[in-house]
Amino acid sequence: MSVTVFGMVFLSASLHVFWNALAKQSRDKLSFAWLTNGVGALCALPLFLFCRVWGPGALGLDVFLLAMASGLIESLYFVTLFSAYDRVDLSVAYPLSRGVAPVFSLVPGAVFLGDTLTAGQGCGVGIVVAGVFLVAWSAMRRSDSVARVRGGVLLALATGAMIALYHVVDRRALTLPSPPRTGEYFFLMHAWLALFVSAWVLGRPSTRRRAFREWHGNRGAVLLVGFLSVFAYLLIMAALRVGNVTLVAATRNSGIVISTLAGALLLREPICRLRLAGVLGIVTGVVTLLLAGD
Repeated sequence: MSVTVFGMVFLSASLHVFWNALAKQSRDKLSFAWLTNGVGALCALPLFLFCRVWGPGALGLDVFLLAMASGLIESLYFVTLFSAYDRVDLSVAYPLSRGVAPVFSLVPGAVFLGDTLTAGQGCGVGIVVAGVFLVAWSAMRRSDSVARVRGGVLLALATGAMIALYHVVDRRALTLPSPPRTGEYFFLMHAWLALFVSAWVLGRPSTRRRAFREWHGNRGAVLLVGFLSVFAYLLIMAALRVGNVTLVAATRNSGIVISTLAGALLLREPICRLRLAGVLGIVTGVVTLLLAGD
């Protein structure tokens, strides 16, 4: 991996952790999720228009349906992620959700693509599961509300499942016989995402009253996260064009370690040895999975 590609991926992972830390600090996470997704869709619109003018791809019904499916799954991702942040630390929710995603992706790969689990992948899964157990245990043993923390852990694991599912859908869309341009598909997916989150927030009187709460007192973070979520994704897309996909994916998971540092330094979260060991275990397992993929 060249220094340039490594720099793009590491910057993307760092920005991803940074905007997650801002999300964790928001007061009303439902409002924050809705507003940032709307801003993100607006940021992706110029890229969509550029692609349509300078080199449009195919936008058939299958592309729209896959973008809709991905948008729905990603809306569930945001709901579970932000709900997890209401219950557990960033240094718990982020490593769990990002670390288990490659494990969950093995299931649809086996069911829909006929992939088999190699011995190396089985070893990686075992290490990830052990790391997840240590991180979850470290959170519950230091909390007075075990039920609340347990709920946060389960929501973080559900977030990992959503990550795996939307990656499968996105991969399918971008490998169609007549595929869309990446920028086109990203905007369509993000537009559906914003629509589904809007339905979730604005469809109920209790949440509709809270919709703009974060805009009034936290609009700077809303705008920044909306932009950074798009920019971080585009950095990964640029890296994948010239870099090895396995090495890019492995480097991207450096965000798991960065999230632990951010939790300790920015959010003053307690990072005990047990949690640190779990985080390192998750990273080791993820890297083992990636290197055993061939």
